[in-house]
Amino acid sequence: MIYNTHLQNNRENIVDISYIIEIFRDLSKTIYIGPFRNALSLIPILDPGFMKSIDQQYFNYFDIKIGRAFIQQWRRFKTGSSRENNRISLLITEDIKHIFEFNNLEINSSDDDQTIKMFIDGNPYTLSELGSGLAQFFIVLANVAVEEPSYILIDEPELNLNPLLQLDFLTTLGNYAKKGVLFATHSIGLARSSAEQIYTVRKSNDGSEVREYEKNPHLSELLGELSFSTYKELGFNKILLVEGPTEIKTIQQFLRKYKKDHEIVLLPLGGSSLINDSSEPELVEIKRISNKISVLIDSERKSPDEKLESKRQAFLDTCQRIGILPHALERRAIENYFSDRAVKLVKGSNFQKLQPYEKLADVPGWGKAENWKIAREMTLDELEGTDLGDFIKSLCKEE
Repeated sequence: MIYNTHLQNNRENIVDISYIIEIFRDLSKTIYIGPFRNALSLIPILDPGFMKSIDQQYFNYFDIKIGRAFIQQWRRFKTGSSRENNRISLLITEDIKHIFEFNNLEINSSDDDQTIKMFIDGNPYTLSELGSGLAQFFIVLANVAVEEPSYILIDEPELNLNPLLQLDFLTTLGNYAKKGVLFATHSIGLARSSAEQIYTVRKSNDGSEVREYEKNPHLSELLGELSFSTYKELGFNKILLVEGPTEIKTIQQFLRKYKKDHEIVLLPLGGSSLINDSSEPELVEIKRISNKISVLIDSERKSPDEKLESKRQAFLDTCQRIGILPHALERRAIENYFSDRAVKLVKGSNFQKLQPYEKLADVPGWGKAENWKIAREMTLDELEGTDLGDFIKSLCKEE
């Protein structure tokens, strides 16, 4: 703890400014990723004459290295003596392999450090031969993994990515940011389905003003914002309603273990705003869009024999009546299913798993923001035999 001391009226006042120092320390470890990320694919195709005229060691795109320095950096990360760096290079490769649904993927620097070579399902490619979406995934992830930033600032993360990949891109980035990801977007649907806090920038007579976004719980509008018709064309065939953005990112990790995260659209209910006995009009409206809808909510029980709160039970009864498959967790909330092993991997050895009806808010230093990272570390065996595991498994079954 750091203090600032001064004398006033012959008395010593102690002022704690450690939190200010921590804020500036985190800000100094922030990475900015610009919007025109298709420029990143220039690594292997820049004109050789131009490349000779500049110092490639310092060829950056804002905070992202994109020249020979990046290629050499990837070589050191993957084949160097640091086992932690080796592990992270494997994690990046596995992330990309899953997101783009490759069976096999290997990423190497070329012998002359002029380009990146990718071997995808037995076929060799240079980065310039692949789409800009895959190129930006790799280059951005590799850069942020090296820098280990506190925050990642990214402008328009949806650019160059179809709806299938946009949420994946944000949540994967979040795994490499210690404190979080801040993004600016023109996609209200993406913001509403992924962000913990949303603000709008509006033009005013005095310039621009920032306001907290007025959350609109209309699920049918949100499906339109997310271009649900496009999702269906890409293979999504079911909708799962969950309580909020935190649950979206957490359940996404569980679905990923069954390789079904690209088949089920996750939508937030806006916290408890729709979990009541007057939500039927909203649910009927979304039922017109798709007839394969399920809903998963926390029980908020304090003990195993406690009944659901009346509004939650009424919401489930409404879902059942109109043909939406409902499920309320037996334990208090999703975080009450996390294993002790997964909790310690993410939170540290001083933390332990929650008891089935323990309230997360009662645990100092543990907020919901990192729940999806804990879910990522879970195994299917650790979910096996729980009502949550059974629900997700049934959701993932082919029909």
